[in-house]
Amino acid sequence: MIYESPGFVTSRLICLLINEALHVLQEGVASAEDIDDAMRIGYNFQHGPLEMADRFGLDSVEAALERMFREFGELKYRPSTVLKKMVRAGHLGAKTGEGFFKYDKDGDRL
Repeated sequence: MIYESPGFVTSRLICLLINEALHVLQEGVASAEDIDDAMRIGYNFQHGPLEMADRFGLDSVEAALERMFREFGELKYRPSTVLKKMVRAGHLGAKTGEGFFKYDKDGDRL
């Protein structure tokens, strides 16, 4: 049984993974490509966390994190500054053709 809580179980978990991947990127630990490759190879993910963010829409990820941050008041939900900058720049992922990766008009990664 799943109880009522801000954010769905899957949204809470994946948004935290994406946000942590963004912190790793921001710290210069690894490139976006390397972060995603590590998760695809190491954990058999179909898409890495940054490509997932691109496919969900970076504005949607930011909005979900902001809602959870307001609701829970926990820093782990505070959106990464990298995410905020990308959204302000209009780089929202597959729907705009550019996010952490580039996409064609059909949303296929280039």
